[in-house]
Amino acid sequence: MTEQELKWQGLLRGQITSATINKFMVVIRLLDQKAQIMIFLNSILVPVCLHNMDHAAFGAAALISIGTSILSTLAAIICIYPKRKYRKSGDRELNLLHYNDIGHMDKQEFLDSLLPKYNDVSQLAELAVNDLYDMARYSMIPKYMWLKISYGVFAVGNIIAIITAAMSLS
Repeated sequence: MTEQELKWQGLLRGQITSATINKFMVVIRLLDQKAQIMIFLNSILVPVCLHNMDHAAFGAAALISIGTSILSTLAAIICIYPKRKYRKSGDRELNLLHYNDIGHMDKQEFLDSLLPKYNDVSQLAELAVNDLYDMARYSMIPKYMWLKISYGVFAVGNIIAIITAAMSLS
């Protein structure tokens, strides 16, 4: 394979990696926005329910809905909170493309670790692929889980509250 072909292959790998990282970032932003919507929705629901706790027919239903809103909001907040694989002190399996690992290194230590990999195309590709894996495994999957919990708690809890209110009226 010629040097020109190797450069084009490297460029193609870089474009694919860049597009995948961009896609992951768009999904993470979308998950965070959905979690923010859940927090906003629950912040509206709590005062409405507090106002209706005085009504005999809706007191229990309002209490259930308030509890649901609190749990759903907590799950949404955990969803938004940045996720990161826990690294024990002294664990040097670092992601040199992640701000957390970069931020816990001296500048010279970071440069000494990154530059040899940065200047070697195959090692740089490995860094990018490891970053993709870390982003998917330790950020995106937990965000999806906590957002699903927030939605599930919201839906189930408020369905129970509606059933409770309906039963109180009959």
